[in-house]
Amino acid sequence: METNDIINLLNDILFVSAGIVVSIVALRRKNTGEIVSLPSFTISEMLLTIIGLVIAAIGPNVLVVALTPGMVEMPFLAANVLLPSVILWVAITIIAKVTKRGRLYNRLIVGAWIGAASTGFLDAIRLTGFHLGYMPGNMPRMFGVLIMDTMATGPTPLSDLLGSLYHYWVGACFGLTLTLIGGKVKWWWGLIWGLIIEIGMMTTPPMVVAMDTGYFGSKFGPGLFIVSFLAHIALGIVMGLLAEKYVLHKGNIFHLAKSLIK
Repeated sequence: METNDIINLLNDILFVSAGIVVSIVALRRKNTGEIVSLPSFTISEMLLTIIGLVIAAIGPNVLVVALTPGMVEMPFLAANVLLPSVILWVAITIIAKVTKRGRLYNRLIVGAWIGAASTGFLDAIRLTGFHLGYMPGNMPRMFGVLIMDTMATGPTPLSDLLGSLYHYWVGACFGLTLTLIGGKVKWWWGLIWGLIIEIGMMTTPPMVVAMDTGYFGSKFGPGLFIVSFLAHIALGIVMGLLAEKYVLHKGNIFHLAKSLIK
């Protein structure tokens, strides 16, 4: 095994271990309860929520755009769309905190960390499948060379790190989508969301085009779909359990929006 491969393996172990440990510790903690007094929903909170959802959509979709033939490539999107979206998430989270929008602040913070942490469970299954030959490649490693535009020269420790950071940010974006739309959901919302993510992954360019697996892994064999399916089931269940426990206010975005017109 070459030095870069050893470093990449250690990188994978570090990210997976961190995600799993954070999730388990969080799930074992005493229930944080629920705030009884619900603040009024305002137009400004709705606008900030919509901005948060746009940020959450940017994370995974820059990759879809970059790998669609004829579209803008990943290095440009990473520098000019992805990075600004992360900065914007930090900005609106600070705004929510400073302006005492506790419900929005809670959903922005909780969504990001539960999505990233739950990705550790997804990766534990995905990486096992990859090393057993059921997956065509290590996707965060591919993300890294796409971001750094080093597909021809191959991965480096830096590209592997950037790929993993992007991969876990995508997980954070999935968590943000769940909490900003659903609020304090039942755990099975996460399971349904994980299945929706799985369908998206199996039918979009990152897998179908870049990995050349065909829809739902039809070109690669059933092992790919089984591994991916189980990985996203694990992601969704853990994410749902954490959202149920750590989001403090009930009320999905549609119910909250209705309150504006009463």
